[in-house]
Amino acid sequence: MTDDPRRDAVVLWLAANGVSAIAEAATTIVRMVNATRGFDADALALLNAAHDAVGQVPAGGPLTRACGLADFGPDHPLQGLTCAAAAVDNLITTPDFAEGHGHDAVISLPSRSMRQYVAAEPAGCWALNLTLVARGTVPSVTGIIPRTAFRLDLEDTERSAALIDHSSHAALGALSELERIEAALVRGRDSLAGLSRNARARDAWALIVAAGPLRRVQLARALSLSRAGADIQADALARAGLVTLAAGGRIQPTQRQLLVEQPAILEDGPLALATADLDASMADIDRLLERSSRL
Repeated sequence: MTDDPRRDAVVLWLAANGVSAIAEAATTIVRMVNATRGFDADALALLNAAHDAVGQVPAGGPLTRACGLADFGPDHPLQGLTCAAAAVDNLITTPDFAEGHGHDAVISLPSRSMRQYVAAEPAGCWALNLTLVARGTVPSVTGIIPRTAFRLDLEDTERSAALIDHSSHAALGALSELERIEAALVRGRDSLAGLSRNARARDAWALIVAAGPLRRVQLARALSLSRAGADIQADALARAGLVTLAAGGRIQPTQRQLLVEQPAILEDGPLALATADLDASMADIDRLLERSSRL
């Protein structure tokens, strides 16, 4: 949830190009925020190039070999990262994807001068990351490719170390997010247990857990409810202690954590499969990090 002008373009593109689970979720957000403005022609060209690169059979390019990913089979937990690294190998020679290395700028002050590093303008790395999300190539992990991976001025070992380290942090962040979502879903299930099985308040809570604070009109759009229907769901969530209702139709999830509330066990909940995949990938990333530290 953001007011960034690129938001509309991202969710519209994911709704049109994502695998079914991604497209369905993005379509809900498109309705919720009333997204209308898509990517321009230049951005679409980058996305098309990234889409073609990800669709190619992974080959043993320099980054893939430097990361130790070249010999992994299609069923390996890190196959998604292998595809991502192979896509970088395919795209890095394309001018629109190769990253610059920035420069030092001298800033004149009244009494002295100061040097400040100015990063290069971002190239097409964002398009590859968005394509990986759309295709579900690296489940549960977004933003897995750092811009450093596209730096032509760095050695392959430096780029691989940056990719492995960044992907490890991204995976840990995804795991933390899964834990937060699981705990919130369990809390909502328990708090709404007295409602009928088909009550839309559960859908409303799941949306708030995923997207954060929103307004009643957005809830109505996302769940295809009337304004009165959205009011009913918001009031049900408020009575259950899950949200507070603020001025302007804003629905704010409560932050309290009850001492008696037990942490969710991901292995037993609806996110168990995603967590198992992520755990396997994290173990392999740890081994790659250990290997790269010895190089």
